[in-house]
Amino acid sequence: MKTAYPESLVVLMIAGAAACSDPAMDNPFDTVPASTTSPGPTSNEGSGPGTSAGSGEVTGSSGVDAESGGGPKLDVGPGDIPGPCVGDDCSEGCSAVDLVFVIDNSGSMGDYQAALGLAFPQFAATLDAALPAGTSLHVGVTSTEMGYSSSGNTSIINGDCTFLGDDMQPNDAFYITPDVTDTGRNGAQGRLYDPGGGETYFEYVTGAGGAELAALEDWFSAAANIGTGGSNIEMSTAPTGWVADPANAATNAGFIRDEGAVLVVFFMQDEPDQTPLMIDGQPGGLAMLDKLVAAKSGCGGIDCIIAGGFLNEQACAARGNLPLDDFLANVGETPVVEPLPDENLAEDDPQAAADQMNDALSGTLAEIIAQTCEQIPPAG
Repeated sequence: MKTAYPESLVVLMIAGAAACSDPAMDNPFDTVPASTTSPGPTSNEGSGPGTSAGSGEVTGSSGVDAESGGGPKLDVGPGDIPGPCVGDDCSEGCSAVDLVFVIDNSGSMGDYQAALGLAFPQFAATLDAALPAGTSLHVGVTSTEMGYSSSGNTSIINGDCTFLGDDMQPNDAFYITPDVTDTGRNGAQGRLYDPGGGETYFEYVTGAGGAELAALEDWFSAAANIGTGGSNIEMSTAPTGWVADPANAATNAGFIRDEGAVLVVFFMQDEPDQTPLMIDGQPGGLAMLDKLVAAKSGCGGIDCIIAGGFLNEQACAARGNLPLDDFLANVGETPVVEPLPDENLAEDDPQAAADQMNDALSGTLAEIIAQTCEQIPPAG
């Protein structure tokens, strides 16, 4: 049966209503960062046959768990960045937090992206104060595109939803995995998005403040505005598992840490999740969650993963849970789920929409991250 979203987990999922009828728009993902693998088709790869098979299990020691990666390193002296707390007055807790936003990049989401960018500075400041000084924070963004479709149509009959893309192909045809076909599109297939400069994620050490915190805020504002030219078949759950897969190591290596690190997945979406219901013989949401659990095996698996989101109610419950329902129902902490701000508010007053978002982000999510961090032993 349909799983009700609990009222205390936070995953921000940004997915747009554009899949229903958005026209094709300019696609910012046609520009591939220098660090990505060689590009595949860049315009309408979704119209070809898709694949429903992903790679095998990911272990916590896979390539994406490497400690070095694509995060920018700020030019500061050794005394400018606080180190981890040591001594009898320090309680043991996590040494790192990895935060990934899954943002819908279809045509209706520009105003929501702008509002999220405006909301982030308050959230970042709150999280900076809530975590112990010296905690390593990674922040990254990926999109809801697995395979590109210039069109999308959602039909709902008695709670049974059908999603069709280009050439009237079903949504499963657009589940194109990077281990089989790397589309080369920036921020697609679980690759972390490069807003420019080759920085696919940002690394910040809590307690640094000042210019370093401002640099994080500026980077995220650019990354959150990921664009509105993405696929109109919008898969929110599917990219999460591929963030942790070695197939995306060119952009994602080092982003997810295993031992001593909290992994936080944020979704923002106003369309139903169009991830295939079944992937590799498993419910789609559980298959993607299993990939993240494998990447967090040294930390404790599911207990080290937080999720939540800005998610509007959807009526696609006739055949049971959608993949996102299963994903949220099985993470370690209870999800904090709030509806997206009103679309007219986001368009007319993005700062007011940002303030609404911060009721969940700064008011709830930061606290849950800090509490989870306290329960996880540091790396080593």
